[in-house]
Amino acid sequence: MKPFSFEERLKEIRRIDAVKQQQGLTDTQFKDNYLAINSINLDLSEPLYRIFKYNHFLKDLQNNTLTLVQPHSWQDPFENFLLRSQGRLDDGTIVGFDSIRDSFYSQCWSQKEECDGLWRNYKGDKQFAIKVKTTSGKLFENLYDISNQFHYLSYFIGKVDYVSDSEIASYFKDEIDFNDYQSGAEFASTLLLKRMAFAYEEEVRIIVYEKNNTSGNKLPVQFDINNAVDEIVFDPWVNEDIFNEKKQELVDAGFSGRITRSGLYNEPFFIAKL
Repeated sequence: MKPFSFEERLKEIRRIDAVKQQQGLTDTQFKDNYLAINSINLDLSEPLYRIFKYNHFLKDLQNNTLTLVQPHSWQDPFENFLLRSQGRLDDGTIVGFDSIRDSFYSQCWSQKEECDGLWRNYKGDKQFAIKVKTTSGKLFENLYDISNQFHYLSYFIGKVDYVSDSEIASYFKDEIDFNDYQSGAEFASTLLLKRMAFAYEEEVRIIVYEKNNTSGNKLPVQFDINNAVDEIVFDPWVNEDIFNEKKQELVDAGFSGRITRSGLYNEPFFIAKL
């Protein structure tokens, strides 16, 4: 795991700005540096996996997009806990953070290669799911729009830290100074805290700040799936006919990588020595 430091991140941003000014360079020449400083407690070489509902993935593949959602729309009421809260000013006025909260979008990935529970989270009674494999670096590099004027304030990837309910509540014991939340990474880090009950997910999240989105609680971002995804794996319950049909559908939609089916429930075959 690459340890993250707000202070080191700020120091690196200032260094890059100085070099750009001195040598007349642009942000594009430093994209790898920006990817590194906006990855939170995560090595960008680590493999990642995500389970999608099939139709959602197919739509993104056809549109060359990746669709993120607002974290506060997820089931866990502790998601985005800071921006879901309210603040009390010195004069007693209660204020909300809706405009900031609704500008953050995220998508969950996992470091766990195979997990029955994750498959079941996405598979309904009448539908099937697929799992895609990539690396954190490929995922983030394809998501990160270096042409965005505010890119280093807008794109993050990080490993989720699983904490107790009391640790989340401790955020509100002291006065919160939002002047300390100006680099984007501070808000992103609060989206990387989750309760211990979900630790089995071994989650990694991509996070995007976009205040001008017109698509409601979803944010489709331009994304080259073929360039980022190494493999697609169908869920272990899909039958052979559907697997072959949908595999061809993915190929026809432009996917050129490996397509297989999970062997999680394949019946084992052993030979015992007698």
